[in-house]
Amino acid sequence: MTHNSQTSTGPRELSQRDVVFTPLMLRVRDVLDGADRSAPLRLRLSPVHPIATATDEWFYLRARSEQVIAEANAMAVGRAAPVDLEDEYGTGQLGFVLRRGNRSVRICMGQAGREGWVELQRPSVADQYPVEPEDQDVLEDLVVELLADPVGEVRQ
Repeated sequence: MTHNSQTSTGPRELSQRDVVFTPLMLRVRDVLDGADRSAPLRLRLSPVHPIATATDEWFYLRARSEQVIAEANAMAVGRAAPVDLEDEYGTGQLGFVLRRGNRSVRICMGQAGREGWVELQRPSVADQYPVEPEDQDVLEDLVVELLADPVGEVRQ
């Protein structure tokens, strides 16, 4: 059986085990096999929301990150260093970091009075204004970038 998805670089023979893998897990496997499965990061300017809305958005990204990292690390076992999820504490902000080796991406919530925003921060990029993921799939793209790039930081 041949499978050719929208994110595929070409036909790939599927095994019976492949039916239990998510599209992200198959993408991670391809990256670890040397395929270029990177995608441009879809980011947008971070809008300001009431603090409750911004907190909800940040929490959703944090929870979704656990699932994304679990799937990616399941495919990386024995092949690559895992991606870590580190919660921040003592900073006065809600924040977490996706990290692999010396590369990282931070997602935090900024706040001014009763308004807040979600912000994605990359050490290799100095954004003029706060940016956030356009949608939850950007988390998958970030993790794939962390796994694909053996040296340096996450590419833009």
